[in-house]
Amino acid sequence: MLIALVDMLRCPRTHDETWLVASIDRAERGDIVDGTLGCPICMTEYPIRDGIVWFDDDAPRPPSAAPNEAEATRLAAALDLTDPKMVAVLHGDWGAHAPLLPGLTPAPILLVNPPADIVTGDGVSIVVANRAPLARASVDAVAMAAASNEMAGSLVASLRAGRRMLAPASMSVPPNFTELARDNDVWVAQLDAQFVTSAPIMPLRRAR
Repeated sequence: MLIALVDMLRCPRTHDETWLVASIDRAERGDIVDGTLGCPICMTEYPIRDGIVWFDDDAPRPPSAAPNEAEATRLAAALDLTDPKMVAVLHGDWGAHAPLLPGLTPAPILLVNPPADIVTGDGVSIVVANRAPLARASVDAVAMAAASNEMAGSLVASLRAGRRMLAPASMSVPPNFTELARDNDVWVAQLDAQFVTSAPIMPLRRAR
């Protein structure tokens, strides 16, 4: 887990948002390899093992898949990952392509529930959780795989206004987004620049 990304993580328990406090046992080249993140409100502690932050041990993860250069290129282009100051979140199956992304974008990548064989490092961080443990309006791009309403809502809430999300074509584009492109597999949409992130987040629903 990149130390620089810890500030955007939040305790997923039900209480006011707060920063998590990092206790670092081992770090290498700006990554926390082993340690703990603690919540100062509910006192829950989340272990960091081999660079992965474990918020929920039972969170579903997709099967292993080979990284695909065409899919990785599509992610970088569709999400406009051109700025090293951006942070991109890839959820579920999209994490399989993370090993190729450092060669395509300077932006750090945060994976939420990627396949189990994906590892951290080289600008790639991993969290395992049943909902995205992210502050509201804290990330610059989101690629979402099929997800529960809880996960989908938390991923939508994490996106900054004016930024892009990619999601399965089977899901409806959420409120306050403008669709930019669509094919048989996915759509790409941009969160309206005037959107106020403190507004309630409506869960995504399946398109009919």
